[in-house]
Amino acid sequence: MGLNKPGVPDINEMGAGIIQITIAMKIFKIITFLLMFTTLGFAQSASSNKTVNILPNSKLTITGDTNISDFSCAFNSQMIPSTRKVKVKEVNSEFHFENAILKLDNTGFDCGSKGINKDFHALIKTEEYPEISLELKKLCINTPSQATADLFISIAGKTKAYKLPVKIVDGKIPQYKGNLSLNINDFNLKPPKKVFGLIVVKEDIDINFHLNVEK
Repeated sequence: MGLNKPGVPDINEMGAGIIQITIAMKIFKIITFLLMFTTLGFAQSASSNKTVNILPNSKLTITGDTNISDFSCAFNSQMIPSTRKVKVKEVNSEFHFENAILKLDNTGFDCGSKGINKDFHALIKTEEYPEISLELKKLCINTPSQATADLFISIAGKTKAYKLPVKIVDGKIPQYKGNLSLNINDFNLKPPKKVFGLIVVKEDIDINFHLNVEK
């Protein structure tokens, strides 16, 4: 095992640190989808007011990698405010939402390590912006099993608009499934440059969700 010169960072230690930051950047995307689907269940009815519950057996993970390692993180679905009331207006095959805004406490995230959690909260500026919010504006029902959601996501003081494809499995307990690839630069979240660029954080991540909703 080689010895580092004084003042020169250990590559292994720095590598672990950059991976932690990367994983943290992926975790914040988890919340955005948990938030969105808390309101998504309203769209299966034409009523002007709806209430749904996201069940604790729902799952949501994010995956990504660097040039030296991949990773997967999960969000504790029991931390989601499970009940929400919003106003819904149906126009043809579209559902338009009012006040469909959800907020989550950033402390609800866990990637299995205090170090990673610390990196995550520093990255999204939890002390300054303690919550992540989402506003669902419209849901277009393309087919009985496919929909597209228009929403706004706010993280660390930045708000971005997205279109999200959703697979609907109807039944006594409706299920919502999907995958979306995002770029960490969407919210001006940039990983630190360490080890003279030897460790490269890939900007694209995948969010996979499987949510069970009780209406």
